Amino acid sequence: MTEIVTTIKQIDFLNEPTILAQGVYMQMVVKLKFLDDAIIRSNDAEEVLTFSYDAPLNNRFIIPWRKIKGKFRRIVMEKQRGLNIQPDCSLKDNLCMECPSCFIFGGTGETSTAKVPYNILSRVMGETFISTNPVGEIEPYTQNAVDEKTLTTGQALMSILKVPAGTEFIGVLTLKDPTKEMASIVVNNLPRLTRIGARSVEWGRIETTILGYKLSDREDLSAYYLATTNLDVIKKGLQDISSLTLPDLDKAYQSLTPKIKTLLTNLVSPKTKDKKPKKEKEQAVLVEAKAETEGGAGENT
Repeated sequence: MTEIVTTIKQIDFLNEPTILAQGVYMQMVVKLKFLDDAIIRSNDAEEVLTFSYDAPLNNRFIIPWRKIKGKFRRIVMEKQRGLNIQPDCSLKDNLCMECPSCFIFGGTGETSTAKVPYNILSRVMGETFISTNPVGEIEPYTQNAVDEKTLTTGQALMSILKVPAGTEFIGVLTLKDPTKEMASIVVNNLPRLTRIGARSVEWGRIETTILGYKLSDREDLSAYYLATTNLDVIKKGLQDISSLTLPDLDKAYQSLTPKIKTLLTNLVSPKTKDKKPKKEKEQAVLVEAKAETEGGAGENT
C-alpha cells in the first residue's frame, strides 16, 4: 500500500507587495474599550446605533466599519506626512495613489488629483464592531446653552443618546496579502486610534487593543461569534501580536514607498511603451512616403 503524504503550505507574509491577490489574510481581533461616553450615530442626533441580533447576541451597540476605517486611515496618513512622504495626499479627492496609505486603503484614480489610469482596492477589510455585552438602559444627555446675562439655560438645545463609558466592542480587521512593512504600518498605528464617534474632540476616548492575530488563506473569524466568547478563549486561538518580528514603523513607511512606486510604474508603463513605438513607426512611414513623392516629382521635371 502506497502512503500518500500531503504537504501543507505554510502561510506567511509576502516578501514584496503585489497587485494580484495571493490569498494570504492576516486577521487581527481588535478590542475597543470606551474610556469616556461616546456618540455613535447615523444621522439623527437622538439616534444611537444598536442592532437586534438573534439569540444569544440579542440587542447590542454596534460601530459600523466605515466609522473606524475613516478615522484609522487618517491616523496612518498623519504619521506618513510626519515622515514627509506625499505630505499633500489627503482625503477624499486629493489622493496621490502611490503612497503606503493609498496602497493599503485604496482609492479611485479618475476622481483623485493624480488622475492615474488605475484604481487600488483596499487591502484593509473590516466588519461591524459589536459590543461584548447586551444594551442596557440608554441614558440621554441633555445639552443646554447658558445666557451670559441672565445665567439661565432656557430651552434645551439637544438631547443626545450615548454609549456609556466602559463599554467594550470587539471586531476583526483583516489585512490582505500583507508584507511585513504593511503589517507594521497597521499594527503600530492601531493603538494610536484613541477617539471615535461624533464630536470626538470632547467625546469618545477609547483604548484600542489587538488581542491577537492569525495568518490564514481565508477569513474565518467574525465579531458575530466572538462577541459572546470569553476573551481568554479568543486569545488561545490566536498568536500573540508581540511575537511578530516587524520593522520599525518609520522604516516600514520608508521601505514600502519605493516598492509601491516601482510596482505601480510597471503596471502603467507597458501601455506607454506600446504606444510610443507605434507612433515612431507611423512617423517613419510618413517621412519615407514624403521622400518618395519628392523624388518622383524631380524625375517628372
